[in-house]
Amino acid sequence: MKKIVVMSDNHGYHKMIDEIRRLEPDGDYYVHCGDSEALEETLKGWICVRGNNDWMARLEDEIVFEAEGVSFLVTHGNRYGYFNREELMVDDLLRHGCDVLLSGHTHVPQCEEIDGFYLINPGSTTLPRRGSAKSYCIIYVEQGKINVEFKEII
Repeated sequence: MKKIVVMSDNHGYHKMIDEIRRLEPDGDYYVHCGDSEALEETLKGWICVRGNNDWMARLEDEIVFEAEGVSFLVTHGNRYGYFNREELMVDDLLRHGCDVLLSGHTHVPQCEEIDGFYLINPGSTTLPRRGSAKSYCIIYVEQGKINVEFKEII
């Protein structure tokens, strides 16, 4: 079993990056879905993509990785817009040959399964929206199956 720790949208509150690692020291992968507003050295050890507010670090717009037979596409999510958002996300997964999309941008936690594809957003660790709590998520992957757990930050 692999443990994937996912966060997003800390928007310059860099201590949160270290805090998530402290809270989840046994992660196999640490993923940041963008808008960290941090430099590369702060993000060392993280799979991290560029968000629409990331100008400081040289980051990729999207990253693909695999864990226990499940392929993940990581992107910030700002390019999906608001109309047909989920349809565009699934299309992106199909284009990349991936099973799970990890994204941020909306600051709202999401775990939705559509036609066997998963759309997961950990929410924001510092600026939650739509009444959600400050959050991140853990994804457990075992033999091609995933289990998602959202955690609130107090």
